[in-house]
Amino acid sequence: MLKELSSLAALLRNAQEITDRMKSLGERLSQERIAGSAGGGLVKVVLDGTMEPRQISIDPHLLTSDSHELLEELTLGALRDAVRKARDRHGELLQELSGGLNLPIMEGIKDVLMPRPKDGEDAT
Repeated sequence: MLKELSSLAALLRNAQEITDRMKSLGERLSQERIAGSAGGGLVKVVLDGTMEPRQISIDPHLLTSDSHELLEELTLGALRDAVRKARDRHGELLQELSGGLNLPIMEGIKDVLMPRPKDGEDAT
């Protein structure tokens, strides 16, 4: 406990450094690309690290009129997969930023960067 308080005090003393590191983290995230897929790769979605959609790829075999519902399901599945991977990446980078400390403030930052689905929404 005393060690964690000492580490927290060190973090507070270095607030400017943390601010700079957060800015750098945001820049890194905007450059990263995170891919999600569904249907064995028939639909792929690419997000940047800030969860901004960058690309969607759809296998041409899915572009028939009778595959409309399947295409919608696979696109949603690929998007969810990409978002889950982006959330995992955010968690990794926040752990790196905090020096591995499990601080409540990092959970708050994580909630802002990685909002979770509302009640009743699929979290896949």
